[in-house]
Amino acid sequence: MASQFNLNATIRENLGKRAAKRYRKDNLIPAEVYGEKNNQSILINSFELTKQSSDPQFYSNVIDIVIDKKNIEVILKDVQRDPQKSNITHIDFLAVDKNKKIAVNVPVKFINEESCIGIKISGGIISHIITEIEVSCLPGDIPESLEVDVANLDINQSLHITDVKLPEGVDFVHGGEDKEHDTAIVKCYKPVEEVIEDEVEQTEEATEVAAKESDDDKSKEVKDEKESKE
Repeated sequence: MASQFNLNATIRENLGKRAAKRYRKDNLIPAEVYGEKNNQSILINSFELTKQSSDPQFYSNVIDIVIDKKNIEVILKDVQRDPQKSNITHIDFLAVDKNKKIAVNVPVKFINEESCIGIKISGGIISHIITEIEVSCLPGDIPESLEVDVANLDINQSLHITDVKLPEGVDFVHGGEDKEHDTAIVKCYKPVEEVIEDEVEQTEEATEVAAKESDDDKSKEVKDEKESKE
């Protein structure tokens, strides 16, 4: 299965922070390819990487990297970004064998929220508890996303990992028949009503008036008692 993502790379000759800084100035992003035997330090054009990584599917699909005319199939392992500019400063890949299963996180896609019973009829709110699920499959069988239909979800109801339908050849890493890991991924709940400020003020005023009247009554009783003794 051909990958929809392709990157060209060159071998990185100089290592270290200073060298990495110089590479970035030349629009080259340092990267590492982790393999079963050897790791490779490489450089990727920043413009090419930015364009490819702008697609959300880039993060859960097989990527073809050509390193000095040699093609390697990889999946994304880790991404480091500039905390202020959010651009990629370093990226790690994991080399994969198309004939061996791998564990990968796949994003969850919630569908039919606009027609969800709990929202449309009961006035509830949908809470996304889990946004990605770890699955095991061959590199060529990695799904773009896992769809979860919430159309029939009502107030105080939830869907779990076991409710997700997996494509053929794809298995859960955790979940499935394992009840311990069959966690909720989405829930519909009724929002807590906020106390109206005016009502609070009225209640406070009523309490103050009642307290004042009580004090007045006590003062009157004491005065009457003194007068009766005189």
